[in-house]
Amino acid sequence: MISIPVSFLLAAVFLSLGIAALNWRSLPSVARGLFVWLFGLLTLEAALVGARFAFGVVELLTVQRVLPVWIAPSVYLAFVSLTVSGERTRQLVVLNFGAAAIVTVAMHLPVPVAGYVDGLIGASYAVYALALARLWCLGPDVFCQAPTNKSGLLRNLLSFSILIMLATLLIDAFVAYLFAQQSEVAAALAISLASLFFLVLAVGAAFGVLGARFGQSRAKVEESVGNDAQRAEIVDSARKVLVDQEFFRDPSLTLTRLARRVGVPDRDLSRAVNAVEGVNVSQFVNLVRLAEAERLLVTTDEPVGRIQERAGFLTRSNFYREFQKAYGEAPGAYRKNAQSSL
Repeated sequence: MISIPVSFLLAAVFLSLGIAALNWRSLPSVARGLFVWLFGLLTLEAALVGARFAFGVVELLTVQRVLPVWIAPSVYLAFVSLTVSGERTRQLVVLNFGAAAIVTVAMHLPVPVAGYVDGLIGASYAVYALALARLWCLGPDVFCQAPTNKSGLLRNLLSFSILIMLATLLIDAFVAYLFAQQSEVAAALAISLASLFFLVLAVGAAFGVLGARFGQSRAKVEESVGNDAQRAEIVDSARKVLVDQEFFRDPSLTLTRLARRVGVPDRDLSRAVNAVEGVNVSQFVNLVRLAEAERLLVTTDEPVGRIQERAGFLTRSNFYREFQKAYGEAPGAYRKNAQSSL
């Protein structure tokens, strides 16, 4: 049956994502640890599902049933840790894992209601799916603790996570119904197809992380930072920090670090840049980097790879994509045409 290899293959993909998260050094250590914890739980859950349907192992069924109420808050905490300080993250960990512990105890209470446990699991996924959706609505600049050039990728991963949680909610409800109808063969088939669906999404997420292909999103301005002059002043200050202090050269630059150097709250900087420039902070920083790269291409004979590094771009693919989008040509072709016209 397809569910046998797919569940274990899914566990292998989650394990590889956990290893990738462990080595994602540009993320804060707390966030990195939470992502590793999350993928560890997902690996264990997928392996237990495979063991149950491949080998009929039911001794660990209790663990398999409990894990989802820990996975849902773990997904939320992994992403929210990139939006708040380390101290606030620790407070949220205690709060959310405390709630998960209470739900775990509640699952073992002798409540004579059909579907009671499935209802608790479904409620957990629904609550955290809404929490993640709210986080997504805040825009890419919400990931203020992550490097600015990672905001698009993180938002795409957040979208993946919301989709997976909603799909899990629906699939679990359907599988619970099939088991209630004693249609175990149909339930196994549903789990098989669900595992295949999750495998496709997980592989897509893996390629997104390992390939580091960053999407770009436009931040939403929710309220005024002040008048137009104040916004323009904040943006000018940010540009001076980036250019005069060569802050843009740091590929691990974060919104929080830039805002702190400018002397304004993260949200004020994000809203000012969006209002004045019509882009998010990640795009704003990239524009400064691209301007420097363009200058170096025209005025120096440095290799393109060296210019990429000096301009603050972490990967060659991202640099080439952003440069061609801004100037209509690859860096090498742009240099050749610019120098031939001098």
